[in-house]
Amino acid sequence: MARIITLILLFAFAKINAQKIELTPETPPINVGGKAQLDRLIYTQLVVPATLIWVDDKLVTIYFTVTKEGKMTDPFFKDKYDKYYENESKRLLDLLLFEPAKIGTTIVDAFGSITMTFNGAKYKESLKERKKLKNYLTKPEDSTSVIYEAADKSPEFLKGDDAYPQFILDNIEYPNVAKTQNIEGTVQLAFIVEKNGFVSNIKAIKAVNGGCTEEAIRIINLLKWKPAEKNGKYVRYKMTLPITFSLKNINRDNSNSQQ
Repeated sequence: MARIITLILLFAFAKINAQKIELTPETPPINVGGKAQLDRLIYTQLVVPATLIWVDDKLVTIYFTVTKEGKMTDPFFKDKYDKYYENESKRLLDLLLFEPAKIGTTIVDAFGSITMTFNGAKYKESLKERKKLKNYLTKPEDSTSVIYEAADKSPEFLKGDDAYPQFILDNIEYPNVAKTQNIEGTVQLAFIVEKNGFVSNIKAIKAVNGGCTEEAIRIINLLKWKPAEKNGKYVRYKMTLPITFSLKNINRDNSNSQQ
């Protein structure tokens, strides 16, 4: 009997050791796009009940594990928060994609944390933006956070896919550094079209120097969509799009452009 117990303990120890979670990796795990994409996600996806009295900013720090594959697991709180904020923080966290931690060039499982700022004024502002978009949405939303790459109907640019190229031309601002250094090229971006038509988790698959990548991300943040549909419901959907920077277009005046 003692031998069996010893073997079980050794097996358990070996399993834990094989799944070692780093506490202080050289490069900690981070959500795709960092704080800018986190703040944007909160702005477009936060849901606050009308009965909740909201005066000051609410800061909530949530801890979790990010696996080598970039999967977020086991969220928890070290401090105590109102139950609503804990639940909403977990829901929003589940919408984020993550870059895993590294020790040198080795990808590892590691603990991570994020502090979410819930700002009452920004939330009220976002509701106005969401209300305009909601007028175009007629179907219920899928209740999960599953991301699809194929669906019954792919996302459609809100003004129609034919209007997408002109929208890019009307809104792009060629970075000064890129202009002075004659930098051209195509930035390839991956992102998620959320169930309410906003985008999240923007990541550059192919970058272009001179501020072009940053400008491409800014443009993608402006896009609004009719979401993908699957089984009669709106679902989250992964897309990739190119944004091309051509010096032929730098004389275009975009200062008054709107979607």
